[in-house]
Amino acid sequence: MARRVKAPVQVTCQGEQPIAFLWQGQLYKIVNIIESWKECGEWWEKAPEITVYQVLTATQGLYELHYQATGQWLLYKIYD
Repeated sequence: MARRVKAPVQVTCQGEQPIAFLWQGQLYKIVNIIESWKECGEWWEKAPEITVYQVLTATQGLYELHYQATGQWLLYKIYD
């Protein structure tokens, strides 16, 4: 199960890879990027390309982060 959040977050990167994110005043350190891929947005709406990261944090939480070509990061999903 997953809960869709779609909330803007601040992400710290090393190179192009996310290593931590700040959400609701709490810092989540990323210990593993489980998977990443690129998605094209809805072309008819001229949506930007998105890079999706499924990440595991130090607290054993599984999250999905989206990086939009506009430079914005979103916490998109929290997995149970």
